[in-house]
Amino acid sequence: MSKNRPSHSPREAILLVAGTGSRLRPLTEDRPKCLLEVGGEALLKRLLDQLAAVGIERAILVTGYLHERMVAQVESWELALDVAFAPNPTFASENNAISTLVGMRALEGDSFLLCDGDILLRQTAWVAELLADERENVLTMIRFDALGQEEMKIRLGDGEAVEGLSKGLDPAGAHGESLGVQKVGPSAFEALQDRLEALNAEERVRLYYEDVFAELIPQGHAFYAREVAPGSWTEIDTIDDLEAARALYQSWSVA
Repeated sequence: MSKNRPSHSPREAILLVAGTGSRLRPLTEDRPKCLLEVGGEALLKRLLDQLAAVGIERAILVTGYLHERMVAQVESWELALDVAFAPNPTFASENNAISTLVGMRALEGDSFLLCDGDILLRQTAWVAELLADERENVLTMIRFDALGQEEMKIRLGDGEAVEGLSKGLDPAGAHGESLGVQKVGPSAFEALQDRLEALNAEERVRLYYEDVFAELIPQGHAFYAREVAPGSWTEIDTIDDLEAARALYQSWSVA
């Protein structure tokens, strides 16, 4: 597939896989969270295969915790896309905005798909639709009747435009939760990287990448949301989440 693709359809993906997975211990004492298995396959292997299936040609893995184990495992897999490793030396003390910056520095182009590494996707159709969306900067979102304080919440304005994006948003005024799968195009790329490069010490510890997206919106960089059907996705932060994901996967397999 040619590198000459529309600006709204990135060929590269950044996967954030640096974290310690502390809430999944003891399962993560000897492996990063994304190497835990669901349905007999590592979360990361399944995600890489799914991204290759929708046309992603190069994945940048932003690593940290147990970097050598991650590299050895990934290099043992047969994959249909190129993989590059981008170690984040401050992964244990700074937030994922910095991991995003580390990944952006390793890109070959000025558009990318950004994915959290702790997610399980049912199928790739909605990811393909995200890449085909002619808007450049798009987050995926799922609607829930009840949102808590922990979720990364989205508030929408007109025409699916993102008006608010933060864990700190009032749940009552939010429309849904960000899924941790989004794309950024050339229209916001330089402003995003410049802001990430300029983060001060306090911001490097506190800010999520979504917080930086939110800062760009009032500066004229439009971000939009695409709604994904419930049951298409789950994230894994705790042992209970992992067991629920395994049960969900089994339900998909027999559906």
